[in-house]
Amino acid sequence: MLLLYIYVVCKLIFLVLLLIWMLMGLFFYLHRIVQEVLPPTLDSTSQPPSLFDETTRLYINYQCPYSQRVWITRNVKGLQDKIKLVPIDLKNRPDWYKEKVYPTNKVPSLEHNNKVIGESLDLVNYVDSNFEGPSFLPDDPEKRKFAEELIAYSDTTFVPEVYRSFAKDARTLAGAQFDYLEKALLKFDDGPFFLGQFSQVDIAYAPFIERFQVFMPEGFDYDITTGRPKLANGLSDSVNFKDSGLVHFSCIIHVLYIEGQPWNNNKVVSVLLEMNKLDGYKQTKVLEKEKMVEYYKNRFLPNLFSPLQLQKKSASMAFLIVQEVLPPTLDSTSQPPSLFDETTRLYINYQCPYSQRVWITRNVKGLQDKIKLVPIDLKNRPDWYKEKVYPTNKVPSLEHNNKVIGESLDLVNYVDSNFEGPSFLPDDPEKRKFAEELIAYSDTTFVPEVYRSFAKDARTLAGAQFDYLEKPLLKFDDGPFFLGQFSQVDIAYAPFIERFEVFMTEGLDYDITTGRPKLAKWIEEMNKLDRYKQTKVLEQEKMVEYYKNRFLPEMNKFDGYKQTKVFEQEKMVEYYKNCFLL
Repeated sequence: MLLLYIYVVCKLIFLVLLLIWMLMGLFFYLHRIVQEVLPPTLDSTSQPPSLFDETTRLYINYQCPYSQRVWITRNVKGLQDKIKLVPIDLKNRPDWYKEKVYPTNKVPSLEHNNKVIGESLDLVNYVDSNFEGPSFLPDDPEKRKFAEELIAYSDTTFVPEVYRSFAKDARTLAGAQFDYLEKALLKFDDGPFFLGQFSQVDIAYAPFIERFQVFMPEGFDYDITTGRPKLANGLSDSVNFKDSGLVHFSCIIHVLYIEGQPWNNNKVVSVLLEMNKLDGYKQTKVLEKEKMVEYYKNRFLPNLFSPLQLQKKSASMAFLIVQEVLPPTLDSTSQPPSLFDETTRLYINYQCPYSQRVWITRNVKGLQDKIKLVPIDLKNRPDWYKEKVYPTNKVPSLEHNNKVIGESLDLVNYVDSNFEGPSFLPDDPEKRKFAEELIAYSDTTFVPEVYRSFAKDARTLAGAQFDYLEKPLLKFDDGPFFLGQFSQVDIAYAPFIERFEVFMTEGLDYDITTGRPKLAKWIEEMNKLDRYKQTKVLEQEKMVEYYKNRFLPEMNKFDGYKQTKVFEQEKMVEYYKNCFLL
């Protein structure tokens, strides 16, 4: 009897001590979590940290979902003191990041053991495997195999397919991807997550589902959880899965106490497992709802916010489409900007279609804050432009990295290749080859042939060129643009078709879309692109008047027409010479 009494007392003492230890651990982790202050973002004016000094650094961007994957892993494993965050401004990156840290100039990357590695999914696995804390890959072979499949699927299919769906039928195409996830969540019944318990799979998907869940109701009035109870439950659990310290702590307790003792108590197990539901990765969710939608608009979705889609949005989102305030045109009396001061400048003329090509590229990629417009008056050019900026004295030109380059199609490709934002050349080899052919054709044949037709038989000669465009628009059926999805090809042709459509209708009574349904649809879809529309600053009446004066001199015989002429002929010719015939 005495032995039993001693055993009970000892067990009670052990449980009390264990409870005290648990509470102390809980306090420690809570204190550490609360105390973490996010470091400021580093830009081109910032000095680098003391590189390769045995400090482990995670280079991220606070808004980047790929960065967030590794950030979540670091936090949930309780590594805030072991892995320092170094946030990078992707719109104004410091040169030292590319030169001294990570030559690909992307985030995330991890500086560890005197080397730097990248790629978000690889980094999630690296941090999970090489640092202390609970493992987020299961030992069970079936679960591990399923985990590998789901993790691979996230970047090869799920994320790109959802993004692509925004330009088509998001409810159907993105919906199919969320249905796929719902089925995956039904596979294991030992928890609300993909593998039952929290794992690398949840980390891979969480940042994107987080954004899609916010964005799709706002952009498409579409709730991704409707009809998907497992996904809804998973979101509820993972979004509330806050305290990385609690996760680490509960896992340790689970191993040391529950699994290590013969007197396993299911109620205690249940309580500890419930702790894993407390406020997931809230520390990493620093992008506000409104800014998240705006970020998606600028970064990923060049053709998403069409007028048709915007009218479905709530009034609270009306601020998203804000017309850029255009800087005034600089003439011979203007002072030059502070040249070669690390500011990227695009020198254009607002009326010039060649300039408009690069302007469109800059806008659709969301680079308004990264590339500053410098409009030049081609009729009264400042001397400094030729002397100090671009000796050919033409527009467009781009001042970037202490050099100036020109030629509109080259600049479209340069901006597309060297700046952040969606790429406008496809990976598909067939589409890329076709793109190169069409882009080359635009300046070697299409534009000059249409211009020449105005002095001859425009209906026949220019018509043949528009017939030529109708055929490539039939080639791909995955979208209304030349390559299906918006690309450099659309940018090459848009400024000219914009002008030809207006002028030939008004000046020649010829509708270029008649008998060309694909071209008509292309024009319609282009005019839905808000970032393209912001570059359409040439008034329709002035455009028609200019073209009439330039190409239809025989119309001067008619008094009614002559009375409408308000521009001097010589100035019009000079304008055309300077702008349209670069």
